[in-house]
Amino acid sequence: MPKVQQGSIEHMGVNMDAVHMLLDFMEKRLDRGNKLKETLLPCLNLLTESARIHRETRKFLRSKVLPPLRDVKNRPEVGSSLRNKLVRLMTHIDTDVKTCVAELIFVLCKGSVSRFIKYTGYGNAAGLLAARGLLRGAGDSGIYSGDEDSETEEYREAKALINPVTGVVEEEQSNPMEGMTEEQKEYEAMKLVSMFDKLSRNNIIQPMQLGGDGRITELNQDDMQRLVHNPHVQPRAQPPGSDSDEGN
Repeated sequence: MPKVQQGSIEHMGVNMDAVHMLLDFMEKRLDRGNKLKETLLPCLNLLTESARIHRETRKFLRSKVLPPLRDVKNRPEVGSSLRNKLVRLMTHIDTDVKTCVAELIFVLCKGSVSRFIKYTGYGNAAGLLAARGLLRGAGDSGIYSGDEDSETEEYREAKALINPVTGVVEEEQSNPMEGMTEEQKEYEAMKLVSMFDKLSRNNIIQPMQLGGDGRITELNQDDMQRLVHNPHVQPRAQPPGSDSDEGN
């Protein structure tokens, strides 16, 4: 990397002018919102690999993209910060775009599943975690060592109240099944299963299940029929190496 000179951007004694320029370029492309695949992917890939290889670069990027979390009221994808803009793309219709964005944030989180979920919300993180078979592992073991995460006072106070799926503190909701008998609850569950079965048969949705290896696999018609006729029966686990695991 270039030497630190007067007027240059420095972090941990390293010149970050080039990294800062890439960040600025990336944010401008995010704000424009058009031709993201052509203009954004090369920049995302370069930043990701730089962060993966150089500790100083990763820490600088993290300070810009994932600063200490203070906002626990708004969803990770809501807002005008760089983190908000990137998290919004984690559910983008283009697979390459959302994969590259998720990979950058995952590397900035040092490969920690729990930290990744903390900054993006479980719903936004599920795609990358499913592809890597990490949905069952929400521990804090990362691919890097050291550099422990610091929590803000705001986050510590709200941590127990944060919904991990949305990543924010939500107002307490009343239980819709409160006051129902067990028979009424089972009737509503059967109605829901039947609705899923109908939507699946019409190819409107594809029901999924969490496999034993932590990967998301398709729920086939036979399993749906078992649920329709007996909701207490668990779907059969897909054997390792089955076709449904291919390409995930």
